[in-house]
Amino acid sequence: MKAARLAGADSEGVAAPALALALAVPALLLALSVAGLGISSYLAYTHWADATIACGGVGNCNLVNSSEYAEMAGMPVALLGALSYSAMIASTLAWLWLRPSGLAWPVMVFWGLSVGGTLYSAYLTYVEIFVLEAICIYCVASAGIILASFLVSTGWVMREAQASDNGYETD
Repeated sequence: MKAARLAGADSEGVAAPALALALAVPALLLALSVAGLGISSYLAYTHWADATIACGGVGNCNLVNSSEYAEMAGMPVALLGALSYSAMIASTLAWLWLRPSGLAWPVMVFWGLSVGGTLYSAYLTYVEIFVLEAICIYCVASAGIILASFLVSTGWVMREAQASDNGYETD
């Protein structure tokens, strides 16, 4: 069955229409994670280098990135984001490599990281708007990326959970 899945067909040699989706979803999540890693790495660098953030006149990125909320236990929050996005990249690469069916560990690791990242981004966005009264466009972009990752991965988890409840494989 694994060879048939790799060839894009099921056990009877019929093209598997779900194959494109089974590859597209983790590939999309990989692209989102790489973009998030780029943003958070840039913000971590500017935090440590005490460099001015190129905000393009939108918001006040420097205020947000140098506030007391920009660190947790002495570590830049942006570094936590970079580590999280790196773990998300690793899980999507495992997902693409292993091509598991059902709710396998790479899927659930990615989904768990996206849940935690979305909740923490929501908190940080609240802090930006209501406490600091300043917005960082990069932080907003990262929050959008993690939210999109959460929504896409939640859709996939729900699809796989429903498929297992119905007793069939989805790929």
